[in-house]
Amino acid sequence: MTELRHLQLVILGIMKDIDALCVKNNIEYYLLGGSAIGAIRHKGFIPWDDDLDIIMDAANYQKFIAVCREELNQEKYVLQEGEKDWSLPFSKVRLKGTKLVELEGCADEVMQGIFVDVFKMDNAPSPKILQRWQYFCGKVYLSYTLSQRTYKSASFKKKIMMFFACLLKIKCLRSFFKRQVEKYNDKQSEFRCFLYGRTKLKNSFTKISVYGKPLRVPFESLELPVPEKYDEYLTQMFGDYMKLPPVEQRQGLHCISVDFGEY
Repeated sequence: MTELRHLQLVILGIMKDIDALCVKNNIEYYLLGGSAIGAIRHKGFIPWDDDLDIIMDAANYQKFIAVCREELNQEKYVLQEGEKDWSLPFSKVRLKGTKLVELEGCADEVMQGIFVDVFKMDNAPSPKILQRWQYFCGKVYLSYTLSQRTYKSASFKKKIMMFFACLLKIKCLRSFFKRQVEKYNDKQSEFRCFLYGRTKLKNSFTKISVYGKPLRVPFESLELPVPEKYDEYLTQMFGDYMKLPPVEQRQGLHCISVDFGEY
């Protein structure tokens, strides 16, 4: 077994426990991005992928955090809550007794275990001009959080954004930009947005009806949920998602080295 395949199977074990917790507590979530492609195109991990991402709406995200604080196996896992346990605005469930070194990893030894990423999407307005404003505010806020993590591998454009986003060290400015992203979460909405990943404006906003009711599909030895209209979702995000990328692009984005401990 290769190291990559070993890593994928350990991540799958983490995901099995996360899924059981979500099912038990009626928490809806979806596989995100490349993980959803893996489910549809490969019925599991993309062969060269070294992580797994899930996403949920704001209400389910907050419920997930609360449930993890109460019910997650504390002897086996640690919840790394976004904006509390580290600077970035998403969370990780990490496996204790393991170590995964990332290009932009955390210095804290407790926060270096093999993980599953847990992202939040926010409600969004329908008018395009308001979506553009929400997108801008989300990217500024993300740039600030990246600057707090000393994000070394950023492009020149992102470094410029991070430099100016340091103004958000002023609490009232930081609160303002975050509020612009989250202001629609308690309102009826036709769209949801995901602004804290590698998304561009054209694929950051998706109709709630596309996500729909989570559809469980085969993923390795499990069944995991993807958006109900997964073809529409993946086409918007990636174009022809069934087409394999060039060979030179078939590589993981996270893992530099890994220690599996007892796993």
